[in-house]
Amino acid sequence: MIIILVLLGICFLSLFVGVLLAPSSVNKIKLESDYTKMEILQIPHIFLKSWYEPNKLFVRKMIILGAMGLFIGFISLYVLSKYGLIG
Repeated sequence: MIIILVLLGICFLSLFVGVLLAPSSVNKIKLESDYTKMEILQIPHIFLKSWYEPNKLFVRKMIILGAMGLFIGFISLYVLSKYGLIG
């Protein structure tokens, strides 16, 4: 239980930091066509590889791994509570 909560905390932190870094890692070519830096904070755009500079794709990985980790963590907590393994 504690391990799952620690991993959920790490995933949340990764997702939060990734979302904060996303506007500063926007691909400049993508911005030339009437977009703003905050456009990347829309949910479909935040996962697209073309929105990030090639040397800042780690921000995209942080966001994806954080979101997937939170999803898997909460699903596992739900399953464990469903079978009565955690109180």
